[in-house]
Amino acid sequence: MSVTIRGRYGQTTIVHDLSVLDDIIRADKKFYAECDAFHAKMMELGVKAYRCNDGWINREHNIVTFHPDDRVHGYYWGNRDLKSGDKIFIGNAGDGGKFAYIDYMVEITPYCVRYHYILSDEILDAQGNVSNPKLQASEKRLKKFKFFRNIVKRIFKRTKN
Repeated sequence: MSVTIRGRYGQTTIVHDLSVLDDIIRADKKFYAECDAFHAKMMELGVKAYRCNDGWINREHNIVTFHPDDRVHGYYWGNRDLKSGDKIFIGNAGDGGKFAYIDYMVEITPYCVRYHYILSDEILDAQGNVSNPKLQASEKRLKKFKFFRNIVKRIFKRTKN
């Protein structure tokens, strides 16, 4: 006997060994929960669309391609109506990636839309932490400056007394 499981996006899984059915259902639930959490995080960060690290990103010319059927919740949304300045994410939920901003539309066809993008300095690591290495470096310099300024103030206070 076999069981057919219908997924959220229309995919089907046929399970012939019923002893692993619970494990498969649990893995599916975990996967969809992670997708939903990633989607919510992207929306919270102001991302209008995102593309995983696949063949539809031309990193040499900074062009990203979206298709009309790329509207699956948890992956991409609203990607055919992006405007200049819209924030996008290029990467995977588990691996991290980079944030970018749409510069202009390169091409629109019935099959796809291509946008030129400009990478920002923000990155998302595999643990889901957003950081900006350039900003962090300047924050470190600022802390060092404040530290030395405090030392100089202490020295001047001691010499005045």
